[in-house]
Amino acid sequence: MISVLKICVGLLIIIAEVFIGSRAFFPDVFLTGDDEFEPILASRKSILDKLSPEEVAYIIENPVVRVGVDPGFYPLEAFNERGRHEGLAADYLRLLEKMTGLKFSPVRTKDWAETEKLAREGRIDMFSAAAGTGRRGEYMLFTAPYVNLPGVVMARRDSDMAANEAKELAGKKIAVVRDYSWQDYLRDFHPEAVIIEAPTTLDALELVASGQADAVLDYEFNLLEKIQTGEILQMRNVDRVDASYGHSMAVRKDLQPLFNIISAALAEISPRDKAALAKKWLEGERRPDAAKHWQWIFFFFVQAILLCMGVNAWYGVRARKELNAALCGMRSPSERPL
Repeated sequence: MISVLKICVGLLIIIAEVFIGSRAFFPDVFLTGDDEFEPILASRKSILDKLSPEEVAYIIENPVVRVGVDPGFYPLEAFNERGRHEGLAADYLRLLEKMTGLKFSPVRTKDWAETEKLAREGRIDMFSAAAGTGRRGEYMLFTAPYVNLPGVVMARRDSDMAANEAKELAGKKIAVVRDYSWQDYLRDFHPEAVIIEAPTTLDALELVASGQADAVLDYEFNLLEKIQTGEILQMRNVDRVDASYGHSMAVRKDLQPLFNIISAALAEISPRDKAALAKKWLEGERRPDAAKHWQWIFFFFVQAILLCMGVNAWYGVRARKELNAALCGMRSPSERPL
């Protein structure tokens, strides 16, 4: 009876492990119709009848658009572990595909600086999520922003930087991601600050944690996600920074018809739908990939428990056999079965 109970408990644990593991590592399989995005996508209609003949001809002649992506800018955009472009910008591109008939092909790069380099060289056609700074405006055309978020200055917990000190950065070493809009912001509005360039937000945080920079400036959602994944816990907020950039889509200046098409499509997305998409990505749960190490720990302990149960059951069966054999040996010859 006890062995049967152990087997049933073991099976229940295995079923729970498979279910939880599937949800953790293959979340797309469990998407339901409650996703805010699906009704918005279903309501989209073609805008071809609102475009000029020249713009329609451009779509026919150039059906594939090469999109420059920030590979580590979740939840605005990133590539997940299966190489799929995801995030707020990715949802917008899916809407635009249905509305225009264009096919948007994200180009994977090692960091944002490389993405900008490809745009300047004419090897990508547009950005899906970029702030319209003056420097970028020299070679890109920017649509109206579809999301506008403040940045934050973060320093180490033991730092002597006082709260609300973002306006007093003279002589401070501020880590920023190379070619991010915050680098332009510091050059334009805080030239007295010492800019420390980093290839990624995680690298910028590590510069602060190691004492090579006094603080880091970036978007709060980006910093919090990297603090979580990188387990850099010794950080605190110093101040908020409001920039007038906002995040937009941007098209190379030599592709004016494409810019007109993208702008026309974005104008058809209602403020209500934009707010729903922003809420989905900016107020939702943290990225599943960020907690993978906890899931591996969970699976390790589950396997350890199952192993202990198996060994215990095996020893129990063996002990019973030995006991039965001993009892049989103690019986008199006349009591033993013929």
